[in-house]
Amino acid sequence: MRLFTAAEMQAADRHAIDKVGVSALVLMENAGIKALITMEKIVGGLKGKRFTIVCGKGNNGGDGLVIARHLFNNNVATQVFITAIPQDLSPEARHNYEILVKSGLEPVLLNTTRDIDRLRIAMEFSECVVDCLFGIGVKGDITGVSADIVRAMNDTRACRIAIDVPSGLCATTGQLSEPTFTAQYTITLGAPKLGLFVFPGKQAAGEVWIADISLPDVSTASVGCKHFLVTSELVSALVPQRDDGMHKGNCGRAMLLAGSHDYPGAGIIASYGALRSGAGIVQLILPDCLRGNLPCQVLPEVIVNYMPTHDGGFAIDARQAAELASRAGTLLVGPGWGRSSSRAESLKQILIHWKGLAVIDADALNLMSDHDLLKCASGQLIITPHVGEMARLTGKTVEEIKADQTGIAREFASANKVIVVLKSAVTVIAEPRGTVYLCSRPNAGMARGGSGDLLAGLICGLAASGITPLNAALAGVFLLAEAGEIARNELGADAMTVSETASFIPTAFKKLRGQETANNS
Repeated sequence: MRLFTAAEMQAADRHAIDKVGVSALVLMENAGIKALITMEKIVGGLKGKRFTIVCGKGNNGGDGLVIARHLFNNNVATQVFITAIPQDLSPEARHNYEILVKSGLEPVLLNTTRDIDRLRIAMEFSECVVDCLFGIGVKGDITGVSADIVRAMNDTRACRIAIDVPSGLCATTGQLSEPTFTAQYTITLGAPKLGLFVFPGKQAAGEVWIADISLPDVSTASVGCKHFLVTSELVSALVPQRDDGMHKGNCGRAMLLAGSHDYPGAGIIASYGALRSGAGIVQLILPDCLRGNLPCQVLPEVIVNYMPTHDGGFAIDARQAAELASRAGTLLVGPGWGRSSSRAESLKQILIHWKGLAVIDADALNLMSDHDLLKCASGQLIITPHVGEMARLTGKTVEEIKADQTGIAREFASANKVIVVLKSAVTVIAEPRGTVYLCSRPNAGMARGGSGDLLAGLICGLAASGITPLNAALAGVFLLAEAGEIARNELGADAMTVSETASFIPTAFKKLRGQETANNS
């Protein structure tokens, strides 16, 4: 599913009007009607309910005037408030204002404290409040009377619905004005907006519904959108099909270099993900200081080997790295490594000699930023940083990363020719050509140490099984999110563990392939 920035959505609308010949009034009429149909589904029917609609002076306000007219014409109790006089409305909004007045419903002008008090009373007796103040046109903080209106709307006990985007939410970045309308539902028009699916915008948007306003496909395609939502429909086409005639050699080898004296379980958790990826062979390589000192049983299907240790972790020289690179497969390095100088040299030698695909995670990312090792890489890389690790890699602050995850991930992927999996409540996957994918499925139960190790192992195994590195990253992120959601539904976010989440990856696979009907999404 494509996600549009504000500029891309405006360009698609303009293409439909100027190039295809669909008038702006037709698009506004379609928007109002389709939004109303969606509202009816959300609130469980319109009859017998009262609606308060708050409109601004732009086309988002015009959409609200269309909604109000159709409610009024269907004898549904409706009150309309507007923030501008007719002369100050956009041409299309003014046209619909005049139709509404001639139909017998005159909006109330909002420009004083007394007017806002009247709005409060109307909302008190309404089942639903509809926000059509700003749409995608907001810039900066909402101030003055408009800010007081938004605060009053947020105070209501009625169901709060935003049309297109909540007022105050940036459709491109998801950043929020002070104040911002906090919707329980957002009905986004024509195409979903990027800012509705990233934080903090996702919190203000509530549940997002998409209303098709008959925007021509040629118009939406004309803007060259580069943001996509990771969905089951997308990922189901990416995961490798399994032939009953296959043998383990056909399914690839995942090699995991993980663990240290301080973090002995990291490699074991990563192996859980790799085993459930479909890879034919999973080989876990540990520092030999862990021989006989593992905290738990490694699953018996995993091949366990050891490599030399110094100071409680890996100490791999050029010869050993070259020998490792002679083996076929996909490599994961970093979980539980630690950050000593011996680990930095080990990573450097691996990056120099490994010619295939490597997944770089956790401490390997910190070593890479501490010692400027990215330039040493000979093979293709998937890097899987969380926000803090991304800050170290880029030299930016955590706050800067959070404010622009999509832009920073895209920039880093393009500049360094790597695939970036930027992990957060909303995970961003960026590839070197500039396309960005979002997995927008936040889950408090996944906020646990080891989740990243599990994901890295899963991505490594998927890549080993034969699909492209980008597809492995997309499928791994989605499958773990799906498994996490199943675990939360079964066990609860408070007590679910990473190991238990791993056990639900098979269910996630079955659901993705349509082999199981589950009420987990």
